[in-house]
Amino acid sequence: MRGVTQFIKDHQLRLMNRAYDNEFISFHLTQISFLQHERLVHLIVMLFVFLFTLIFLVLFLTIKLSAFLIVFLLLLILSIFYLFHYYKLENSVIEWYFVYNEKMKGKED
Repeated sequence: MRGVTQFIKDHQLRLMNRAYDNEFISFHLTQISFLQHERLVHLIVMLFVFLFTLIFLVLFLTIKLSAFLIVFLLLLILSIFYLFHYYKLENSVIEWYFVYNEKMKGKED
């Protein structure tokens, strides 16, 4: 994760210093498409984790086996952390949209 953070910092520094051209803007759009793909994959995985969390809750409530409760609690913790991760990922993508829109607007002026 540290490599991604450093990449984003370098990218933003280049944008702040206005050291970009059409090739860099194209590169920025490519990075946005990668983030969109990652966002979609994480959304699908997150929905499956939530689905299995609910399944194990229903299994525990109907069968009353403590193993189902343990798995449910573990999945619930995983779901909470996954939700925070997805929220951060979603905000990152939106931030990159705004950066692109701001720079393209600045280029047109």
